[in-house]
Amino acid sequence: MWRSNASNRFAPPYDVIELEDRIIIVVEVAGIKAEDVKINLTDKRLVIHGVRKRPDFTGAANHRMEIGYGEFGLDIGLSWFIQQQAVSASYRDGFLQVELPRQPEKQIRIVSGADEEKQEKAADDE
Repeated sequence: MWRSNASNRFAPPYDVIELEDRIIIVVEVAGIKAEDVKINLTDKRLVIHGVRKRPDFTGAANHRMEIGYGEFGLDIGLSWFIQQQAVSASYRDGFLQVELPRQPEKQIRIVSGADEEKQEKAADDE
C-alpha cells in the first residue's frame, strides 16, 4: 500500500499543561527551523504558525510518506488572561515550549460604612 501526504498543510501534535500560575504549551516541531515559526498572543488566544520544508529527493520514488510537510497553524484558546510581557518561548530538541504566566486576579476589597468609620476614628486617635 502506498501512502502519500500530498497536502501542503499539517497539524503538529501539541500538549497544553495548566499549572496554578501558568500555562505551558509544548509543540512537536522537529525539522522546522526556529526562524520558520511565528508566535502571536492576544488576550485569550495563542496562535502559532510555521512551515516544515520538504527535502528535495529529485528522481526518488516515495514508498511511504508519513511526515507532514508544508504550513501549519495552531489556534489555542486560553482560559486565563496572560501577563503578555512575561511570556517566554524556547526551542530545543524539536520541541517548541511556550510559557504563559497567568495574570493575577484583581482582589477587590469591599469596605462597609462601619469599617470606614473605624478607620477614620483610628486615624483621629493617632
